[in-house]
Amino acid sequence: MGFTSATETTLIMKTLILLRHAKSSWNDQAQRDIDRPLNERGRDDAPMMADRLAARGTSPQRVLCSPALRTVTTAEIFANRLHMPRELIQLERQIYLSGPAHLLHLVRQQEGTIDCVMLVGHNPALTDFLNELCTDARVDNMPTCCVAELTFASDDWASIDFGQAQLKILDYPKLDKAPKKS
Repeated sequence: MGFTSATETTLIMKTLILLRHAKSSWNDQAQRDIDRPLNERGRDDAPMMADRLAARGTSPQRVLCSPALRTVTTAEIFANRLHMPRELIQLERQIYLSGPAHLLHLVRQQEGTIDCVMLVGHNPALTDFLNELCTDARVDNMPTCCVAELTFASDDWASIDFGQAQLKILDYPKLDKAPKKS
């Protein structure tokens, strides 16, 4: 039987999920970058990764998404598998081709009542953003369809900053196939 002191306080956390879009197609070289769709592997990986996120019990209350077709499709697959209304997906033009400072500004604008936000975007910005946010981990590259779950000891998005996040989960489709370090 556990004992809880009346003076204990519950630490309020904000969770940010960074999701790199699933693998995209390069079949049409004349196609604009923003219009590239997912390829077959991307269409297979996205539902699998969404299911893995759901199994951890994580469910975003808002999804901030680049307007690129590959990110929108990835976000829609995740929303479907997580049983989230598509209205929670908010297209943000500044995610496309922006860097860590712009992404931080966007995240800081979220309402304090929202505890979990997912940001769906592109490399190299997402990997750079992750590394700026976390001091406890260094990631060389977020592979396609990579999910990074970060937590902040804060009750307000406006107060988060670089160096304040803790990396809780880094998961990607080929993780199970990665060579084991001895």
